[in-house]
Amino acid sequence: MSFDYEMPAIPGINWQEAHRYLTTKEDLLRVLSEMVASAVKQTELLAGYRDKVMQVPSDENHDLFKVQAHAMKASVRSIGSDLFDEAYALEIAGRDRDTQSIINNTDHFTERYLKLTDSLRPITGDTDKKGSFDEEQFLKGIKDIREAMDAFDVGTLQESEEKIMSMEVPDIVKEEMSVLEEAVRDLESEKVIECCNRIESIMRDGK
Repeated sequence: MSFDYEMPAIPGINWQEAHRYLTTKEDLLRVLSEMVASAVKQTELLAGYRDKVMQVPSDENHDLFKVQAHAMKASVRSIGSDLFDEAYALEIAGRDRDTQSIINNTDHFTERYLKLTDSLRPITGDTDKKGSFDEEQFLKGIKDIREAMDAFDVGTLQESEEKIMSMEVPDIVKEEMSVLEEAVRDLESEKVIECCNRIESIMRDGK
């Protein structure tokens, strides 16, 4: 299989393999940009769920870890990264309630994941600078977070949060945004919904 554009050599990435999943350069660059922009958040989530497993090795906490590992596995597979095997092993550890493997292997994977996404920055042109504020999209994101939390749709919840966290939000909601970020990370349903309601009220009343 071949493709009609060139990509710079990146250690640990097989662009031919990536082309199996992302058949156009536009799709590939979009996914690479998404990975770079969300890398810190994704690794923090995985480490946070690892910590939950360490504190309380329940089925629920193992499942949360498994879901996050699966999401990161899908990302690295789609770009042809050799991190797939490590991500898959972590997903299986979550599925099998293998607490010790989760404790032993999570940090190594997250370190490699962050190094990989850093190596992609010259390709994507991404920086840590936040995007401009779009009130309509921001309020839609808040609504999506509340609905996803109510349905306990973890994937949509995280995706919606990442979108609004990528914006340079007004000062009047920055404190509440910090509270919301923590509540989403800890999957505290009541706190997430209350925070979303407060943010909407602040935006509506301007105070």
